[in-house]
Amino acid sequence: MRYPIILADIDNTLFDFSADSREALERAFQQYGFPFTQENWEEYHAINQALWAEFEAGKIEKSYIYPSRFRRYLDKKGFVADAVEMNTCYMDFLCQGRNYMPHAREVLEVLKAMGARVFGATNGAKKVQASRMAGSGMAHLFEKVYISEEMGYQKPTKEYYDLIFRDIGEDKRPLAIMLGDSLTSDMQGGRNAGIATCYLGDPKGADDRCDYVISDLREFLAIVT
Repeated sequence: MRYPIILADIDNTLFDFSADSREALERAFQQYGFPFTQENWEEYHAINQALWAEFEAGKIEKSYIYPSRFRRYLDKKGFVADAVEMNTCYMDFLCQGRNYMPHAREVLEVLKAMGARVFGATNGAKKVQASRMAGSGMAHLFEKVYISEEMGYQKPTKEYYDLIFRDIGEDKRPLAIMLGDSLTSDMQGGRNAGIATCYLGDPKGADDRCDYVISDLREFLAIVT
């Protein structure tokens, strides 16, 4: 195999985080009696994305994101609620998310059968990722999942990847590829780690941080073999 070591992002690469997040937010809004519209979803999503970008850039801690996103959203809309409690409500619903990206299970099963070693690499919340992974029925297809809040560093920092290769073996670095949907987290992370990268998304959105570009997970199989 060309790349027998696969570091795979979880959210919007293997698990459909966008769908899970939208469903969880809608349920939280219902619980609080707030209207849930496409506009409300887009406004929340923009606030959340901006905070995660700051986290990836090392400007804020992850713990700052969770209450701040709802505090900013509530202030923007003039809704009255406790931001910390609302975030907890949303996260509890998010833990129940069971949406997956097309062909994720199929591709993971083929990779395992081929003898590839698949490691999850995520900045997502430990509680949420553990719950979704356990409920997915796909946990056995990963050798290990590296969650940034357990490691003290996050994607795309070199330190995050250095800890991974310290664990699995520095000699495995030339054999590894980073698969993900984010240019700033996954592709930049792969560049910082000095490993190959594969971007899952619209080819028009790719840049020179992407060694490979796919729009369907099944295309990844031809790349690693």
